[in-house]
Amino acid sequence: MPDEPIPSVADGADQAVAVANANEVAQLSDQSRGQIVQEKATCPFLGTAIATGNLAVRNDANNPVASIEDVRQLGNSGGGNLGDLLVFFARGNHAWMKGATGQLDQPAPEGLFSLELPGSQGSHPGHSAILEGDPTVPGSGRFSEADFQRLVDRARDGLVKRSAVGGFIAGNLLRDPGSKVFGLSVTGLLARDLGEFVAVTGPALMEKLTGSEESAETSHRELFEKLTKLTGEDNLVGSAGEFGLLFAFLANKPGAKKVDGEPTVSLEDLRAMFLDKRFPAGWDAWKKTTLDWVVNTTGLLMSAGKEYLRLKISDSVPS
Repeated sequence: MPDEPIPSVADGADQAVAVANANEVAQLSDQSRGQIVQEKATCPFLGTAIATGNLAVRNDANNPVASIEDVRQLGNSGGGNLGDLLVFFARGNHAWMKGATGQLDQPAPEGLFSLELPGSQGSHPGHSAILEGDPTVPGSGRFSEADFQRLVDRARDGLVKRSAVGGFIAGNLLRDPGSKVFGLSVTGLLARDLGEFVAVTGPALMEKLTGSEESAETSHRELFEKLTKLTGEDNLVGSAGEFGLLFAFLANKPGAKKVDGEPTVSLEDLRAMFLDKRFPAGWDAWKKTTLDWVVNTTGLLMSAGKEYLRLKISDSVPS
């Protein structure tokens, strides 16, 4: 399919043709590929996979989609099962592609998901603002050096601890008055309130997840179901889940370091995926698992929740 510039709205006839040919791999110029990565695929994993050619863009540049099976294989590379989680998010959050109105109001064909992340169900208030502008507007992606620097400033000796990322998440939520934190849906599944989760429920869950193999497996299955249900309903859980993916992706990287017993991400890897759009060397050889996602998302929920409560009590909003 020939590469085309990205117009603001496609007409109905063009849209019908696009959907009919949606599974075809798009022939993209470097400029159009870069535009998709920057404006639409505002995820450090998906954006990098597209930029490096590891994930094929299908349909066309104006209304890009990707194969669910392709993203499963990418996430499961190295013998893990993180791709199964990516499939869950692809089907749940990105099942709608651009329709004739220019909005995300048309179901993606079977086996495909939309690469229009801003404006999708997975785009939410209280986001990091590093790769996305207005979460309600399709095509509003861009790189924000200032917001990336807010995360980078939390590094020590080239490493960002998981709790530091949790603090970053808390600040993002407080900066956005439209964010939804620990609503009724969360209290019905995780704890009576955020304070109880931070002090009691979260630590108990982490102990089970890191306990015996049998205990970890049972807790993993139960918590996986709860967290995946809540990521689209609560902005604290959603943000923790997004950065939980990053930690799960890098958890088994050779040479991964812990500081004060916590997992970390390196500034080198953050810059590679957020800014340079490249994966760390050997990324497809190490195992990436849903268990690592559950463990790290729970840890992020605890640290982000703790900092959120502290900032709320002090009536302080990070700059």
